Amino acid sequence: MATFGEMIYSVLDIMKERSDDAYYTEEHVLFLVSKIRALLLERKYKNTRNSTYQEMSPENMQQICLNLEPASQLPMGCGGNWLRSVEEVPATLNVSEPKVYLGTDMVQSIVCYIPLQRMPYVGYNKWLQNIVYVSRSQDGHLYMSGKNPRFLYLTQAKMEAAFADPEKAAQLSCDPDGNGCDILSQEFPLEQALIPQCIEMTVQELLGSRYAPEDKENDAKDNLGEAAVAAARHPRPAENSTYKQKEQETE
Repeated sequence: MATFGEMIYSVLDIMKERSDDAYYTEEHVLFLVSKIRALLLERKYKNTRNSTYQEMSPENMQQICLNLEPASQLPMGCGGNWLRSVEEVPATLNVSEPKVYLGTDMVQSIVCYIPLQRMPYVGYNKWLQNIVYVSRSQDGHLYMSGKNPRFLYLTQAKMEAAFADPEKAAQLSCDPDGNGCDILSQEFPLEQALIPQCIEMTVQELLGSRYAPEDKENDAKDNLGEAAVAAARHPRPAENSTYKQKEQETE
């Protein structure tokens, strides 16, 4: 896997080879790389209903650590005993099921990630008291519900998912050495097979639509070099330019 810094500087190095007068900030490159990463993952893993099933590679996932606090109600207004994440959780891509792990010694606890609309209706089966239900609300926080008496004593949890914004997820990474602030040194969550394609698509997005001369003469010669030199020496005037208007008046 490549780091965030390696992804950014790989794009910038290619840009310098193709255009020596362009300037792009690292933040802008990181934004595009993250967006294209999400596009590539959705292309490969989201629409697998009519194709062969592909298991999500662990390289595309990130793990974050969250602190928990008691909450008296859900954002939709339903009261009860809930736990809420102190930090806002980035949105996840719809390519794999998020996984939540409890930082506790609770025995035989199962965590189920469900839609927020189901939260008020779960946890009433007496045979399923050890199940903890988790959901992400519109305000970005995780909400948890459970009937185990020890549930409300939880203070930490871990979440593993393919996040839509890897930069925000990296800021919440579980780093015991305290190096989470240096995002450029962290691994970029994308499988190795998709990294070259991600870099090339980012370069194409930065280059945009550029003039590319065409060799329209069927003479078994490569005339692209001559066309490029001619275009540089005699640039085509704009439609509303003064030179263009003078030509029209002369005609």
